[in-house]
Amino acid sequence: MRMRGGSSLSLLTVGVWLAAASCDGGTGSVLKAGGSAGSDSGTAGSGATGSAGSTAAGAAGSEGSGAAGATTTGTGGDGTAGASTTGTGGSGAGGSGTAGSTGTGGSGTAGTGTTPPADGGTPMGTTGMSDGCTKPAAEGTGKYNMHMIAVTGIASTVKPATAGGSWTNRVYYLDLPSGYSPTKAYPIIFGGGGCGGNLISNGNNGGFGVLPANNTTAIQVGMSYVWAQGGGACFDENGADNPDLPYFDAILKEVESNYCVDKGKVFVGGYSSGGWESYMLGLARGGVVRGISPAAGGLHPMAMRPPDTNIPIAALLLTGGDDTANPATGPTGSDAAMTLILGINKCTGTDTVPWPTKCDGCGCIQYTGCPAAYPVVRCRPPGQGHTDGGGNFKTAIWATWSTLP
Repeated sequence: MRMRGGSSLSLLTVGVWLAAASCDGGTGSVLKAGGSAGSDSGTAGSGATGSAGSTAAGAAGSEGSGAAGATTTGTGGDGTAGASTTGTGGSGAGGSGTAGSTGTGGSGTAGTGTTPPADGGTPMGTTGMSDGCTKPAAEGTGKYNMHMIAVTGIASTVKPATAGGSWTNRVYYLDLPSGYSPTKAYPIIFGGGGCGGNLISNGNNGGFGVLPANNTTAIQVGMSYVWAQGGGACFDENGADNPDLPYFDAILKEVESNYCVDKGKVFVGGYSSGGWESYMLGLARGGVVRGISPAAGGLHPMAMRPPDTNIPIAALLLTGGDDTANPATGPTGSDAAMTLILGINKCTGTDTVPWPTKCDGCGCIQYTGCPAAYPVVRCRPPGQGHTDGGGNFKTAIWATWSTLP
């Protein structure tokens, strides 16, 4: 059962990180595999003159030709040489043609691709510095500033927004790091809170803030659900054409256009309703979202969420050991989400080791068979119910995301 609690619930955090670098501007690119075709040609065979017959010379041998070298697509950077083929000379009456020469193997132009090496040490997806690098900041640092945003791409099948709200006219809250520099690319962390209440009146505009005030390391974004008069609002991530996926896309595009973001370090986290949002965004925007850190969230069945990209994501997943609102077990529980992510990340086996160092008391284990770039950590705080994990979990989130390759 998905919890839609009151305003007493904590809010969720989504995080995105980006590595520092000198700003060259421009947009990161996703690489595609491909190599140029190789070509072969054999030297013509020449027929020898036949020995004298009773009345005429032997016919000339037919010309031999080598077959073209096979085209080879470059794989991951190096094209394989094209195969060579020997042409067979024709035989003349009274004489024999010389064999055609061997065709020269073609060499494919270096191919490119997004597949990481076998050890998973290199992340896939979009990378680079955003278009907003070099632009001076339009606002101060050290607090969450509210931004209005027009969201496009809302499907006609989406139900009308709740009273007092709009799916197309939304808000979000932006916290720039202290000492922000437009020539340094920063990670970006999205956060979303639990159901109920009004983020403005609650004074918790970060939703699920991971970093303290005046942080110097990352840009933080507080996502806001559409608030209904009387409370009871949640994120609406349910459905293949839900309104919160284009909302996320619109925020990321706007922030990347105006601020210096490391496009390879976009993270999403959140609590309760924000946890559901985190799972949806991570699976639907793999290759854009680098990692997720949902607390007390769940996973909608495939028919009720956007299509998965099946691109790996780093995952730090927490559900209270005694959570009966969004329990870990069952078809929509966090265990089902974890199993899906283990498969997408191509983790091998189910061996685990304790993971206490970054989240003391969180009951965490890490799966040992996952690629270094895509760790999967599952946390079950013992004796806790519908929880956001508290300060220890939020500290662990940053400690994890900041050390990813």
